[in-house]
Amino acid sequence: MRKGGFGVVYIVRSDDDGKRMALKTFDCRLLWSDEDRDRFEREALTWVRLDPHRHVATALWVERIEGLPCVVTEYAEGGDLAGLLRRGPLRPRQALRFARHLCDGLRHAHDQLGLVHRDVKPANCLLSADHTLRVTDFGLARAFDHSGDTSPPGLSELPAGAQQLYTTVAGTPRYMAPEQFVPGAALDTRADVYAFGVVLFEMLTGRLPPGGGRAKAYVERTTDRRTRRSPLYRLIRACTEPRRENRPADFAAVRERLDDVYRAETGGPAPATARPHSLTGEEWVSRSLALHHLGRYEDALDAVQKGLEAAGNEGPVVLSKLWQVRGMGLHELHRHDEALAAHDRAVELNPREPSAWLCRGTVLRDMDRPEEALSCFGRAAELEPRDGLVWANRGVVLAGLERYEEAEESLARAYQLRPRDLYVLVSRSNFRVRRGQLDAALDDIDEALRVAPRHIPALVNKAQLLNALGRPGEALACLDTAAEIAPETRQVWSTYVHTHCALGRYDDMLECAERALRIGPETHGAWVEKGRAIGLAGGPWEEQLACYESALAIDPALAVGWTYKAVALRELGRPAEALPCHDQAVARDPRSTWAWVERARTLRRLERHEDAMECCDRALDMDERFAEAWAVKRGALADLGRYEEALALNERRLELDPVDKEAWLDKGNDLFTSGRWAEALTCYEDAVAIWPDDSGIRFNRGITLEKLGRYEEACASFERALRIDPANEMAREGVRRTRTRRP
Repeated sequence: MRKGGFGVVYIVRSDDDGKRMALKTFDCRLLWSDEDRDRFEREALTWVRLDPHRHVATALWVERIEGLPCVVTEYAEGGDLAGLLRRGPLRPRQALRFARHLCDGLRHAHDQLGLVHRDVKPANCLLSADHTLRVTDFGLARAFDHSGDTSPPGLSELPAGAQQLYTTVAGTPRYMAPEQFVPGAALDTRADVYAFGVVLFEMLTGRLPPGGGRAKAYVERTTDRRTRRSPLYRLIRACTEPRRENRPADFAAVRERLDDVYRAETGGPAPATARPHSLTGEEWVSRSLALHHLGRYEDALDAVQKGLEAAGNEGPVVLSKLWQVRGMGLHELHRHDEALAAHDRAVELNPREPSAWLCRGTVLRDMDRPEEALSCFGRAAELEPRDGLVWANRGVVLAGLERYEEAEESLARAYQLRPRDLYVLVSRSNFRVRRGQLDAALDDIDEALRVAPRHIPALVNKAQLLNALGRPGEALACLDTAAEIAPETRQVWSTYVHTHCALGRYDDMLECAERALRIGPETHGAWVEKGRAIGLAGGPWEEQLACYESALAIDPALAVGWTYKAVALRELGRPAEALPCHDQAVARDPRSTWAWVERARTLRRLERHEDAMECCDRALDMDERFAEAWAVKRGALADLGRYEEALALNERRLELDPVDKEAWLDKGNDLFTSGRWAEALTCYEDAVAIWPDDSGIRFNRGITLEKLGRYEEACASFERALRIDPANEMAREGVRRTRTRRP
């Protein structure tokens, strides 16, 4: 529709009724920081909060589309005042009519929210089909300002009395008051009064005065004495005074003088000042949605309540929308029971609204009621089979139920309908991770990042995938990008923890865990990550235990927290205390193979070897390729002296992973312990061929050679182990012992 220096306006149509609207956003060809986007949202939000007025273009809502914030407004069928003026100056009566409209719109914005527009000009004066003027773009001059970041907090965070003060340069130079050129200057409504005077002069003459505060001088130089002394030009000259204290104090004062001009020009009384009207229920729907999309959930709930009070007899469709927005806000606030009740009311009022069923289903999904959620998604799909989000959510729930073929079909349908939707792409990626299709999952995330290169969840997901693919160096670069964009996002630092762990950088891991904890001290995951980091950095078990207890204090249902606590207690020599913690873990997450195996380790420590093997079997029933389960079960068999069975399990481990070092060591140990020394030596010889510089394997080979009476070879093996690891005291003792027995 039109393009400015930084912004662009599109004409869009509503899917519901085909009504045309204007969508304003950034020029996507330019690079924008998160601060730019956040500032745009804050300023647009201020516009959204303006009550409806005949002479203010209504901002219907604000949301992010493909990562860019957008404000949707009424569409102006008559174009804008700038287009009209390109045809030539206006007749005085028409100019006065538009001047009243402009004055009343700016007065309303200032009276309600203390707003200073800062960019009053003909292009921001929209015209309806009947030539009613409406002011547009409140706050967006400030949102697109790049003159230096000396901004105060967003308008929505300031009291109404303070919102009239701004401290950055923004606007269109030839309409700007002199004080707007001063960085850091506090502005008030008199800056808009100046621009109003310039616009009024332009409407009457078709000429635009020069900038820099020279408008009054230009008016006086280009008009004759009689014209200058008319009430109309006296008003223009007063508004364009270079010193703001000499201008009318506000738009109420401007309107009084306009009324005097009207009487002088027409001989009759001026039309009454346009007043704001109360919001309808439908308008409260738009406002509450805008607040919701911007994360202002409590404010959105307040708006819904006012909407329910205002809706009156507007009918069940409007009431259903309000209840739906209420449910959405309560869902985001994790008040799931209340959210479900709100969505129940929404579908009761309008059972044919697919989005109401979709929202109800997402709440049920998060309440772990998947079958009921699927029923809702099915109803939504019946009503609107082309809604990709319905199919995506259905796929997510089906995947959780391990109905993978149906899940894949649903996610494919979602992608077909919405191939650039971030939720669809991330959901399909997560599904592919679940199915072990990591490369395909990474393709989905890369596609999401082509749509929104600064999308933090996608960047974090990509880093996690790269870690899983054994590419932690690339993951680190991905996280560096995310941290630069959003340094206060806890999930970024949590993923750094896992990445540094994979790189063996345990001190960095601990530092990132502590950073995550500073951002979200109430987050159980951050405490778990810190505990792991302390352990991997060689820290004491007592400190690890304290971290896991902090995590469980936040969320007593955290299964992983119970397992880590149990491990810490076991390693502190308190296995009897650890066992009830394991019981909590497997009760809360019975499908965690890791939890069952850690429980088995503790049972071994308590010499309950049969029970330990039962735990391993539980894990192997879920994942027969889980090497740790085979290893712990083999250990329990060895503890019982059942070496032949233990050896059979070692062979299974080596089938799964022929370069599993621990499996080679365990196989050699079992052969050695059962008196099969020659076979043990063969095992260690094979292991040495794979890991020639492993001190432990060289030592075990030496012990076996010593047992076979081959002392010279044993001594050489111990010496090699000692050269690899000079701290290996057992190898040193082996050298001393075998030297005395060599021929």
